[in-house]
Amino acid sequence: MHTSSRNTGKVHAPFIYNPEKKKIWAKAALYGYNFWKKYCQANNILFVEDGVIEVANDEKALSTLSQHLEWGIKNGLDEKEIIMMDEKEISIFEPNLKCQSAILCNKDASVNYGQITQRLATQICGENHQVTFITRSKVLNIKNRSDPSPEIILEYINLFENKIKEIKCDFLISAAGSNSINILDMTKTIHQYCDLFFRGEYWIAPPKYNKLTNHSIYSVPEFQQFPFLDPHWIIRANGNREVGPNACPVFSPYGYNKIVNAREFLPKIYKLMKGKNNKIIRTLFSTEMLNLIYKEGLSSISKKYMINRVKKFLPIIEDRDFRIRGTAGIRSNLIDKEGNFVMNPIFMLRNNMLHILNYNSPGATGAFPISYSIIFKLLQRGIIKNDREDDHKDTQLAFFDQKLIEACKYEIDLDFI
Repeated sequence: MHTSSRNTGKVHAPFIYNPEKKKIWAKAALYGYNFWKKYCQANNILFVEDGVIEVANDEKALSTLSQHLEWGIKNGLDEKEIIMMDEKEISIFEPNLKCQSAILCNKDASVNYGQITQRLATQICGENHQVTFITRSKVLNIKNRSDPSPEIILEYINLFENKIKEIKCDFLISAAGSNSINILDMTKTIHQYCDLFFRGEYWIAPPKYNKLTNHSIYSVPEFQQFPFLDPHWIIRANGNREVGPNACPVFSPYGYNKIVNAREFLPKIYKLMKGKNNKIIRTLFSTEMLNLIYKEGLSSISKKYMINRVKKFLPIIEDRDFRIRGTAGIRSNLIDKEGNFVMNPIFMLRNNMLHILNYNSPGATGAFPISYSIIFKLLQRGIIKNDREDDHKDTQLAFFDQKLIEACKYEIDLDFI
């Protein structure tokens, strides 16, 4: 309905994630690839193993490339799945690509996450209809009642019927993406985070560019201190080629147009400023952040500037040929009380609620392994119970082998804070 149909559609390889500082994302990407491959094959859904190339054109980028190769190996890729190539070798693989050096990673694929999510929803509901999906609804309030017995009451408004309704439960998991801080604030939980929103925009390449490359092409990010990639050359699962995404600052999880952003501008600025945390304000107005905002904002306003960021390594493309915008998406990133961007997902357990915060890229790639890890952790703590030993074998997800599931239990070590 929203996020799952607005991303890049990539099953990301783990070589761009620091094995120490981003261990959760690295392992989630490594195992996520295998989960999605098995799932798509079993359900006859397109899983295009097209691979990815990351390019470098200066000394600083070349150094980062070497580091990414090392990370890839440490994160579990073997030497056949990730290789370094010089300019001559690249010209054989991709004659239209211009760079000094590049990493070729074969363990990277393209899918349609919107289609996948719809299939999953159908399977999860099943014949017994034990699961209900409630769409076009907005959470209004969350009450945590302790008397006469512990209970959560979630109030929401259904926009189809314009009626306020309730859900009562013993345990709640909030995986609310860009709204996760809003949900957290409804529970009156004290925390140190504020969220920033960034819109990723795309331009669709004309059909004449469909055979320009055989791989998606990334460049080493210019602003490596921030959790964003530069716009890249994307091959979609349907064969379309696109340029994007950028990371244009916006003021709402739904800030896709000027009207919404204008309406939310003052409330968002007030929310950021009211804490009077000098370290956060200093980050927002730092030279690096202002430079990022300028360049990403310019990429939003100017098609030529956006396309030229990719033209640096694909010189054959011309901005005048790009006439149709792709589907934009919005991601949120948290900054902490020290003014630092939070690089990893946060799993905050408070009483009988688990809040999943800062869950962004490679969020779709890691959805299965992260979900299994959460359930294993909740089972371990006795928060939920599994009454049937062979429960998994009776489900439509039985094609996942046990070793892959066990890897989530022992190698993706989530910390509940």
